[in-house]
Amino acid sequence: MKFQRTLCSYKGMTKRNIKVYLKDKTAIIFSMMTQIIILGLYLLFLKQNYVDSMTSMLDGFNIKTEDNLINALVNSWLVSGVIGTSVVTVAMNSLSVMISDKQNKIDYDYNASSVKGSTVVLSYFSGAVINTIVISAILLTAGIAFSCISGSSFPEFTELLKLYGLVILGSVSAVLILMFVASFFKKNSTYAAFNTLISVAIGFVIGAYIPVSQFSDGVQTFVNLIPGSHIAAMIRNVLVSPCINDISTSLAGADHGMFAAEAEKAFATNLNLFGNEVDFTFMMMYSIGAILIFLVLNLISYKFSSKRKD
Repeated sequence: MKFQRTLCSYKGMTKRNIKVYLKDKTAIIFSMMTQIIILGLYLLFLKQNYVDSMTSMLDGFNIKTEDNLINALVNSWLVSGVIGTSVVTVAMNSLSVMISDKQNKIDYDYNASSVKGSTVVLSYFSGAVINTIVISAILLTAGIAFSCISGSSFPEFTELLKLYGLVILGSVSAVLILMFVASFFKKNSTYAAFNTLISVAIGFVIGAYIPVSQFSDGVQTFVNLIPGSHIAAMIRNVLVSPCINDISTSLAGADHGMFAAEAEKAFATNLNLFGNEVDFTFMMMYSIGAILIFLVLNLISYKFSSKRKD
């Protein structure tokens, strides 16, 4: 009976947190602001620059290929940047519900109720994760459709599973990390300032504006220590690598595999850590490790900061 009451409380508070976020149109717009900026920069400046760069690379090999294959490659890079940033920005804005409850003293009402503090914290986590997964999955679906229309081949079933699985993994990772950070904020104004800072920086950190391969080795190592970079790189690996392979296939070995090697390096399908290239498997293990670390940190933070009595 007690478990059923706890479960009902958890479900009710989770639904409430989801609805509060979805009803706040401003929060949703700010969640999408980074993606809008990426899309705007892409359409105005970035796309043509990268198309020209790929064309010049092929011209250097005295080889021509179909324009739609190059467009598909560049568009896939765009989609990976949009998804890589969305799991962070949506998670961050979803957690603003937790900050608002602190500022408006709603957490005092929870303290006075029979609801366990751990249930309240779990409802914040679950609400933010669900919001992040749903919105990011919608963006991913739209991005895949956009890539296919632009000439990219439709992902295989295993690749689709990887992509949506990475959205789930990235959502859980982002919420756990940001929830730990958000636990130190008590006012919306300061959290909003932090939100703005992260929203601006995240596009550079994960290589959504400029591929991280363009940075120095030291800067690459610094940004690639951030777990979000690994999530974005894995999504980029799944989306961009097939497009590179399609172009390589169309070249029929005339470039001796040089285009694929250069393109993979340019679009950073793998990451550079301390001068060493790390692959998909390492990035997956790194992301899982980050989840476990921040899960423990959140539990410690709750233990020492919560005033509720379970």
